[in-house]
Amino acid sequence: MKFFLFLFVFLLCLLRAESIDTNTSYLDTAHKIISDKVTGYSDTLDQTISKLFTGKKAQNTYDDFFKNEKYFNETEKSFVSVNLNTQFQSKYREKTTLNINANIALQRTNQKLNLFVSGINENKKIIDKNAPTELGLNYFRADRYNIQSRYSIGVRGFYPFIRARYYKIFTAKSWKIEPMQLFEYSSKDAFKENTFIYFDKTLADKSLLRVTLQRETQTKIKGMDYAVSTQYYWNFYKKNILSISEILSGNTEYTTETSTRKYSGINNYATVLTFRKNIWKKWFFYQVSPSVNFHKENDYKANYAIAFLVNLYFGDFD
Repeated sequence: MKFFLFLFVFLLCLLRAESIDTNTSYLDTAHKIISDKVTGYSDTLDQTISKLFTGKKAQNTYDDFFKNEKYFNETEKSFVSVNLNTQFQSKYREKTTLNINANIALQRTNQKLNLFVSGINENKKIIDKNAPTELGLNYFRADRYNIQSRYSIGVRGFYPFIRARYYKIFTAKSWKIEPMQLFEYSSKDAFKENTFIYFDKTLADKSLLRVTLQRETQTKIKGMDYAVSTQYYWNFYKKNILSISEILSGNTEYTTETSTRKYSGINNYATVLTFRKNIWKKWFFYQVSPSVNFHKENDYKANYAIAFLVNLYFGDFD
């Protein structure tokens, strides 16, 4: 019943948005007021912090459109996003999350600093790790050998953390290769580190093929998480993009909730189909993602799922 109620409201919103004239309306006015506030507060804060501290990088078009984890790791723009995500699964209860992400660039410090607020968003990570909201300050810096770095300090929930991120872009014929390494220490989880390697290839029809390798270790968790994914992005019509992902993930040492026996190897296989549309203006998006995964905790039986995501963006998000 909840599924059909949500679907009815969701479709009603889409039909309403499509029927609104694209000229100035009360929604445009409200959106402009909020966006002006975001950029205004950013500018004021920027002026204050620039008194204490004395290269902008092009985003991948598909990362920009999807506003995924890679985008949030690299962007230096000022914006606030409001995200409503509802997911229905055959093996688990339905789940709805509402979160806000914010990034405030401080341009008077040569775009080297920004403030961030990051809420929970399960769709951002290949290996799903639930975490409370983060609040902190990023410092961007270009190091030797064109290795880009970003240093962060902040709090996650009630626990402080520090984090360092390093990445470098290579090209090999028609492939763009981007290795990225993260190190983090927090008062709650102690030390952890992540490695990502992105392999991007733009195809003849301007679609994108991406292969991602990921690994993660933590002081308080035995073994090493790892994942490999293949994603295909297709911009088939104006502001409509379709992606399909195949994901394998596992660990070198893990136990299940029903057994203390130690296992190793791949424990989850997932296929995700995602349709995302910029439905109105440049700030209103919706996304539908049907998927199926086969996890060891379900004895590798199919868990069918569908997720509905609505995003609203305010500020400098173009």
